[in-house]
Formats: sequence, structure tokens, C-alpha cells
Amino acid sequence: MSSIEAVYEAVLKGNYKEIQDIVKSAINNNISLEDIINKGLSAAMVEVGDKFATGELYMPDMLLSAKAMKTAMEVIKPLLKGSEHISEKGTIVIGTVKGDLHDIGKNLVITMAEGQGFKVIDLGIDVDYQKFVDAIRQYKPDIVAFSGLLTTTLANIPNHIKAIEEAGLRRGIVLAVGGAPVTRHFADMYGIELYAPDASSAAKEFVAAVSAKKA
Repeated sequence: MSSIEAVYEAVLKGNYKEIQDIVKSAINNNISLEDIINKGLSAAMVEVGDKFATGELYMPDMLLSAKAMKTAMEVIKPLLKGSEHISEKGTIVIGTVKGDLHDIGKNLVITMAEGQGFKVIDLGIDVDYQKFVDAIRQYKPDIVAFSGLLTTTLANIPNHIKAIEEAGLRRGIVLAVGGAPVTRHFADMYGIELYAPDASSAAKEFVAAVSAKKA
């Protein structure tokens, strides 16, 4: 098994206890950070996401894989600074909307997005409208993502968008939304550009959206 395949398998199997050693071995074998991330970590998480979507894997499996990827990134992140081969694809501000305390889905999306090369600003849970506005001013993100798991808290999303619009910050940013009760129809109702049913799809949507912006 090659070094890249070993990294891939470790993520696929959620082997978070050994993945740092596996990644270090790949680096020692002169595998580029770009290949470790793209062909190993990210590619494996895309497969995990696809298998989760088809019911081959369950939430505990996906969480273990996400933990493995996050653990691997602890080794890689310090080495990324100054790397000529890897540049951040863009910046994402993400948070669970006001009134909602769930973060598992949000954290999975963050892991997937970071694996695709994004800088992610996590605002946490129960995020007030003003906190989103302040983060947009500070970080000037490409994408602002709302996460929500409760039907009742989805009603707050239009208020988040209104606050961003009233602050004059809506232009130039792509909005994204996700969570169990969210649908494409809901996103369309409020002019939200991106909707994804799961973390793997969300990462793909982010990449496509930023590529389109830069085209």
C-alpha cells in the first residue's frame, strides 16, 4: 500500500489514533502536502460522505472519519504556512443560527471545507445576527454559511440575511444553508445561493462557488 493509500484508508476507517504517524510517514516519503490533502484526506472524506448519503456508513462512522481528518490536519497545518504548492481557496464564515444549539453537522462541514483548502471562521452555536455582521466586516469571507437543525430556528435565517443586507454587506458574498429541515426550496425562497444536504456535498458546492466567483 502506498503512503497516500494508507492516509486514505486511515480516514475511511476512522483510524484517528494512528493517522498522525501515517501522515508523518507520507511526508518522510516525500509525498507533497497537496497530495496528502487532496488525494488522501479530502478524497477519503468525499467517499465517506457519499457512503453516508447512500446508507453504507452511519453517523458514528462519519464522525470517526472526520476526527481522523482533523487529527491529521494538526500535523499538516503548521507545515502549510509558506507552502508554495497550497493556497487557501477562500474564506468561509459559518455558524449555527440564533436559537439553535446543534453543532455536529456544522463541525463536519468545517472539517470537509478545511480539507478542501478553505480558511474557516467558526462562530459557534446560537449565533446572534450582529455576530455574523461583525465577522463579515472583519474577515471579508467569500461564503457565509448558516447551519440549523430545528425547524423553529429556520425562521431566524431571514433575519440574519436582513441584518447582513442592512449593514450593506450582502453584495459579493455567497450565502449557504444546511441542516436536516432545510430544503432547496427554502434556500430559493430567501435568495440563498448554496444548499447542500450533507457535509460532503457542501464542500463540493463551496469549491464550485468560489471557482465561479474567480472565473
